[in-house]
Amino acid sequence: VLAAIQIHDELTTAYGQGVVSYCTVTRWIQRFSNEQESLEDNPRSGRPITAITQQNTDAVKDLVNDDPHISIDYIAAILDISHGSVDAILKQHLGLRKITSKWVPHKLTQEQRQRRIDICIENLQKLESGIWRLCDIVTGDETWIYHRKIKSKEQSKAWVTKDESLPTQVRRQQFEKKTMFVIFLMTNGPLLVHELPSGTSINAIYYRDECLKTLVKNLHKKRPLSTTNGIKLHHDNARPHMNNIVLNYLQEEKVKVMAHPPYSLDLAPSGFWLFNCLKRNLDTYSDATSLATAITKELNSIPIHEYQKTFQKWIERMKLCIEPHGDYFEHLL
Repeated sequence: VLAAIQIHDELTTAYGQGVVSYCTVTRWIQRFSNEQESLEDNPRSGRPITAITQQNTDAVKDLVNDDPHISIDYIAAILDISHGSVDAILKQHLGLRKITSKWVPHKLTQEQRQRRIDICIENLQKLESGIWRLCDIVTGDETWIYHRKIKSKEQSKAWVTKDESLPTQVRRQQFEKKTMFVIFLMTNGPLLVHELPSGTSINAIYYRDECLKTLVKNLHKKRPLSTTNGIKLHHDNARPHMNNIVLNYLQEEKVKVMAHPPYSLDLAPSGFWLFNCLKRNLDTYSDATSLATAITKELNSIPIHEYQKTFQKWIERMKLCIEPHGDYFEHLL
């Protein structure tokens, strides 16, 4: 004991308080007295110092191959190694990363993918050769717009004191008030905003008489010299759009229809830009009239260069569609 006290005092004098505890000094003396002079730790049972071995790496690889959705904690439990070791094996040794599944609008068949490619190539050739001009294209679609705006989780965050109750927001209800609008646009801005009366559905006659005829009138006002000459109408393949009543009317007005592939919102400016932009910026409105007024005001407030930029992005999307063999390509943007 006297030796331990003396050694501890000398170490403290030489290196300062707290350099080593008295218990550690006594343990050292006992160890050296038993002729254990090695500074290495004694062998012991349990996990090895490092679990990142080739055997464990191979085991992790097999588990991931069997189930790509398996969690790190589950792998660690199976192999009896730490979470950190599994993480290192996955990322540093196997070069893996875990990502969420890609959501797509529709499971495309090979025929539909090929149709997307063919239409994109055809449209691009006409645009790049000058046969078509972007400024002559009218594109649009129908969309439902709710009267009440629901903020996203990020938008609804608010600073509160610890005594205040949490802010609440009512979920979207099944029969919540909404109105359908038909909206068409060109590179220089909106061309038509049509509100469907409550209880009305779109058929070919309604689409021709209430939407397309108004669209043509607006074109005459906007283009008094060229009117519908050279105009290409782009809309999706909904039944009313492809009905002979509609096609014959467009032919009479010398409006050509621009082909659109099936299940391809990602290849329509209204689908990949306009409707999301519009709905994000609208507020809550008590009736359809005030909602329609707000929509028109919002569309007119968007700078012309944003419309032009969207049409240029449309061309880029057509090119992108060809690269992944006609599949959806949002992950490439």
